[in-house]
Amino acid sequence: MRKRRIGIVGAGMIAQAHMRNFADDPRTELAWVADTNPDTLRRAAAEFRIPRATADYREMLADASLDAVAICTPPLTHVPMAVAALRAGKHLLVEKPLATTVADARRLLAETRRRPRLRVSGCSCRHARLNPKFRFVRAMIRRGDLGDVYFIHHRAVGRQGRGGIEYNPSAKWFLDRRVAGGGPMYDWGVYDLSFHLGLVGEPELRRVEAFCAGHLDRVDPGTPVYDAEEHGGALLVFANGLRYFWERASNAHGQSPNRTTIYGTKGGLAFGYCSWDPPEVEFFDVARGGRGKARRRVLRVPMRRHRGDMPELGRAFVDYLCDGGPAPMPLDLEVRNLAILHRVYRAAGW
Repeated sequence: MRKRRIGIVGAGMIAQAHMRNFADDPRTELAWVADTNPDTLRRAAAEFRIPRATADYREMLADASLDAVAICTPPLTHVPMAVAALRAGKHLLVEKPLATTVADARRLLAETRRRPRLRVSGCSCRHARLNPKFRFVRAMIRRGDLGDVYFIHHRAVGRQGRGGIEYNPSAKWFLDRRVAGGGPMYDWGVYDLSFHLGLVGEPELRRVEAFCAGHLDRVDPGTPVYDAEEHGGALLVFANGLRYFWERASNAHGQSPNRTTIYGTKGGLAFGYCSWDPPEVEFFDVARGGRGKARRRVLRVPMRRHRGDMPELGRAFVDYLCDGGPAPMPLDLEVRNLAILHRVYRAAGW
């Protein structure tokens, strides 16, 4: 089988993780890299032995022998680059968040539907649906172990862990909503919604109550533009009666670990959904089919074969590219979840 030739747009931290995936996969070869920063471009091309490097991604797209492109630039640039790649006939992997506006996300989705031959995926499955915990918990729900799920509660509240300040401080675009789309609710929200709503069949959203807060300390962000929230939360009410309370903070006056609790009419679960969280899932139910005593059991998710979130994403995309299997993260689900995030911001008046 011939190797698929891959081009990477962007050469920063996340782009280099994708480069490592494609460099390690015997089914692919890195053919091009594009970045407007000459030093970053030169270092990445040398480290991953990429034969062709350019400051203009359109030069890459003109190469008829290139099979696929991974777009790993700030979110504001995703859609115009992705549309150009599709029109050049390239298969496509687009980093998360997919876009900064719902209109742009829908424009990209429409463009993909006009080209059904091309294989296109988003990346918000990375810490979510490609994780063994997702498959484990979804199987329990589908078997009816929990009965009807009526409430999901998720919290992940941290202090001074902001993108562009404490995390990846050179990427100041994290702090600019026009470029990033939002703060932690946007950056991590695509994973949270991908995981939790995927467990329960993507129910239709009916109502939102939300809050956002920012500038919760006086640390110098190092940029004059800083309008991304630092702390946010929402209560989402769905057409099937499900309530989902969701809270994210990269900088708040309090702390709560990444923790999901799912309540059903027969049982409940509590766990940290990320692959680096403990592999145990707490299962709460009542013995003797609900007629006995309340009990708690600890179940262990088999994580041994999970190679890491980024390698699993790379493998899933190459499987899709080579074999035509399912898209790791279909674009219609990316767009659906982005629309929910924008409703949260509107409800918060942010």
